[in-house]
Amino acid sequence: MLLEVKNLTKQYENKVVLNEIELQINEGDFVSIIGPSGSGKSTLLNILSLISNQTSGTYNFLGESNKTILADYNYLINSRKKIGIMSNLSELIPDLSIKDNILLPGYIGNCLNEIDSVYKELINLANIVNLQNEKPINISSGERQRVLLCRALVLNPEILIADEPTSNLDESNALNLIEHLAYLNNKNNITIIIATHDQRIYTKTKIIYGLSNGKLN
Repeated sequence: MLLEVKNLTKQYENKVVLNEIELQINEGDFVSIIGPSGSGKSTLLNILSLISNQTSGTYNFLGESNKTILADYNYLINSRKKIGIMSNLSELIPDLSIKDNILLPGYIGNCLNEIDSVYKELINLANIVNLQNEKPINISSGERQRVLLCRALVLNPEILIADEPTSNLDESNALNLIEHLAYLNNKNNITIIIATHDQRIYTKTKIIYGLSNGKLN
């Protein structure tokens, strides 16, 4: 089991956003978490991504408590390398080429040589080989989403967590993106968790959870 959540609650002052959430994610799962805007999807994904913490309950990531991971900086950095994050807040750096935007995690982690083959595979899969030297301003919204996906996956993580990855895409680009994700899930057995309210997307995943009024079912 990769992720296990038990009785997880997140509260901001008097508002309960997540209420006694129970969730188990296994290797190779392709999961969507659906619900309207404001239902707590992003809050849950931030906890699963080791970005924020719960108010109560437990979250074990690869068998270790997230509170233990969050309390140790080096442990946190190593754990986050195993998670690829693609959120609606993800941005490309305007002054960098597409290639350097994708390779940015490798520059930060000083591991460019280790990820060269992964990078080449990803840009071929995403059909953006011809865009490597372009700047973000010169590519379309669908192409930007594919670049962000490549950046999230370039460190070869065990888990991809994507928050509303198709929110700014038309139907054609949205379906192309979900097909890329399904291919990666089937070919590389990468575990994928998506938060969305887009029916075009969640009907393509293997497991669907609904989040409403702080409850997951």
